[in-house]
Amino acid sequence: MLLSGCKTNPPILTKIRIENNLHNNIVCILGYNYPDLSFKFTSKQALVNNNSWFEIDSGQTKAIDTLGLCKKNVWDNYVKKSLLIVFVFDKDKFATCNKLEEALIETQYFSYAQLMASEGIIHIDYRRTD
Repeated sequence: MLLSGCKTNPPILTKIRIENNLHNNIVCILGYNYPDLSFKFTSKQALVNNNSWFEIDSGQTKAIDTLGLCKKNVWDNYVKKSLLIVFVFDKDKFATCNKLEEALIETQYFSYAQLMASEGIIHIDYRRTD
């Protein structure tokens, strides 16, 4: 007896995903202008109006990358100085804050090689949750 079939390829990795391992819900924003850590490029109102922020509930993994940054040519076109910035905010504080800095939990930085090593998944865990 001879069996034949098609081998299915795994889905092509294109978008960065955030895995929220915190006990609280978060909001994430990507920054492309390392080493500039200011929020001069946006405001809370602009983020809310344009849906340029990504809510990730506790225990959830969610794609947050609308550009497809896991493709090297896209990365090279958008990410300055070869480091992507991920700003992580407490969702409850984000909803009520006047300035983005008031809700910031942490800031993480990633090279293209780091993201590819983790298959495009950024883990937000229990490093700092104040």
